[in-house]
Amino acid sequence: MPAEVLNNEYESNVVLTTETASDRAVRYLRAMIFSGQLRPGDRLPPERDLGALLGISRMTLRLALKALESTGYLVTTRGSHGGSRVTDADGLLLCWRRWMQEHSTELDDIFEFRLTVETRLAALAAERRTDEDLRLMDSAVAREAEPQDWSSLFRTDMDIHNAIARAARSPRLEQAMVQARGDLFVPVDLKQLQQREQEVHETHAGIVGAIRERDAERAAGLMREHLRLIQKLIDRALETAGIADSSSR
Repeated sequence: MPAEVLNNEYESNVVLTTETASDRAVRYLRAMIFSGQLRPGDRLPPERDLGALLGISRMTLRLALKALESTGYLVTTRGSHGGSRVTDADGLLLCWRRWMQEHSTELDDIFEFRLTVETRLAALAAERRTDEDLRLMDSAVAREAEPQDWSSLFRTDMDIHNAIARAARSPRLEQAMVQARGDLFVPVDLKQLQQREQEVHETHAGIVGAIRERDAERAAGLMREHLRLIQKLIDRALETAGIADSSSR
């Protein structure tokens, strides 16, 4: 087939999208909410500081904040004590349902990507971890076992995975993990997670134990089991919310 025809066919199947600076800011801030870095009710940093963090102008930042406010993720108040805050837990649950309705067909691909990246991170962490890495992992796992609200629990989960990723000493894989987790919005009141909380904790503890023993193969295998468990819990949450039937996926 001539090169010109191949190029034409390729171009007809590729849709190029242009992401603006405000679009990137929206995605970044939404990922912070998805991952638990920003919890229900948390106040965002001042516009000047947040704009500097994101490398964008205050005008561009305001466009991003307005977009997140219009879709329910943020609540903005005016005045000397005003500013933007993450919406409450009930508001975030509504955001979750809407996001899942729009993206539920992407979940298998997201989890396939996470399996590829995070099993490798666990294996590398077992090979490269330091005593300080283990201290951070042990601290996060211990916090997970304590009673806490759901937003704190998800933040602790993030701390565990971040500690494992840092121990792997692979910045590109670590960034890939952060991106994948930012694409997966876990609801604040995931009842299914409450029912399986001990099992989730035990899989985290097992992964850290394998990393301590420098058993790369076992660490990767336990990470795979952990992610499969989380995928099943989210499937059940989708069914409960009437969004998707996991048996069809």
